[in-house]
Amino acid sequence: MINIHSKLRKLDEPIDVGIIGTGLFGTKLMDQIARVPGMRTAAVADLNRDAAQRALSEAGLAGRSTAANGTESINEAITSGSVAVTDDSIALTEADIDVVVESTGVPTAGARHAYNAILEGKHVVMVTVETDTVVGPILADMAKSAGVTYSFAYGDQPALIVELYDWARSVGMDVVAVGKGNPYREEHRLGTPDDVFERYGFDDSFVERHDLNPRMYNSFLDGTKVAVEMCAVANALELEPDVSGMHLPTCEIPEIPDALRPTEDGGVLEKTGVVDTVSTLHSDGSSVDHSISFGVFVVTATPNDAVAEYIEQNSGDGLYVSDDGQYQVFYRPYHLPGVETTISIATAALDNEPTGVSRAHVAEVAAAAKRDLEPGDELDGGGGYTIYGTLETADRAARKNHVPFELLHGAEVVEAVPQDDVITYDDVQLDEDSFIYSLRKLQEERFAES
Repeated sequence: MINIHSKLRKLDEPIDVGIIGTGLFGTKLMDQIARVPGMRTAAVADLNRDAAQRALSEAGLAGRSTAANGTESINEAITSGSVAVTDDSIALTEADIDVVVESTGVPTAGARHAYNAILEGKHVVMVTVETDTVVGPILADMAKSAGVTYSFAYGDQPALIVELYDWARSVGMDVVAVGKGNPYREEHRLGTPDDVFERYGFDDSFVERHDLNPRMYNSFLDGTKVAVEMCAVANALELEPDVSGMHLPTCEIPEIPDALRPTEDGGVLEKTGVVDTVSTLHSDGSSVDHSISFGVFVVTATPNDAVAEYIEQNSGDGLYVSDDGQYQVFYRPYHLPGVETTISIATAALDNEPTGVSRAHVAEVAAAAKRDLEPGDELDGGGGYTIYGTLETADRAARKNHVPFELLHGAEVVEAVPQDDVITYDDVQLDEDSFIYSLRKLQEERFAES
């Protein structure tokens, strides 16, 4: 990302950005775009126009917005220097903008928006990682053919993990594992939105003040969001999970290279070059002291003994090495969703390059039952009451007939599924008319031919 700021300052015309979805992510992104030279929020789309207006107000743009209906109306508003506000997201993808940021959080909507934007010759920054786990590879392939960029959102952990991996390989290190931290406990797998804020320790006033979504927060604890984000990383870097569901050892930051190293050296890994996650909670629910809950990491090794010794001499101040001195962990302790995503916008528009992209299909998010499921039950998706996500290799998922997690929202159970069993195509009736289902089938056909 070197020299991005100077390149932006030299632009004769700003990068026009269209944002679909004005929740927390979209709002924070608008806040930052308003402070970055060489780009502007040109249009926003949200089914709730009041929410869009509140987001614009926070970014200091309330007096510059114009209600728009249809592509022509959006273009007129942009030409006049206003921010077009619409509830027609497809019209936004067809308008005179340079980059579309998809931040609805709705997988099938995300697929439709990205697909349409790419066909219209727009760069796409995909915030809805759930979409990417199902159809990211075909969207990336389409974007490449169209001469535009399809990209992860910088500031979200998948893009930052990809950046750390690229850094490690570019300085000549071997990558043993990449991942992130997460407050994970096995019993949270079966948790529901009903008591999620109690498990977080949030009081009612805090939840109400910040308008927190219980399903979203529950997806962080039940393992679904971890599986989703690490699936995207796996497909971007072509690194599989070492075991089904990942290892998720409890670690403080200095302990990561001890845990995520080969079994013959005292770690848990059966192979190297994998994706994984570390838990930042002890079995009693207390947090580890030196936590990476909000950050990302890469575990490395080098065959050069002199380099390994040099790194060990400098460990303990922002990097750490294993007890045998052979493995290292480099990390970033934070990520700022939305706030940092101007990097992706600029990289796409200036250089036609992504900040992470699904280049292959090596991993899948499968769905396991939170309770015994009976015929007639309807599945409710991530962070809900019926299923949780778990990471699997794409090969194993295909052999076992596992359904990609994000295709299951609203599916009807047709065969009994015991608690913790993984859902197969034989167990459910899917909505085969949904756009994301159709695009997934197209992806399977295309990659089977390659």
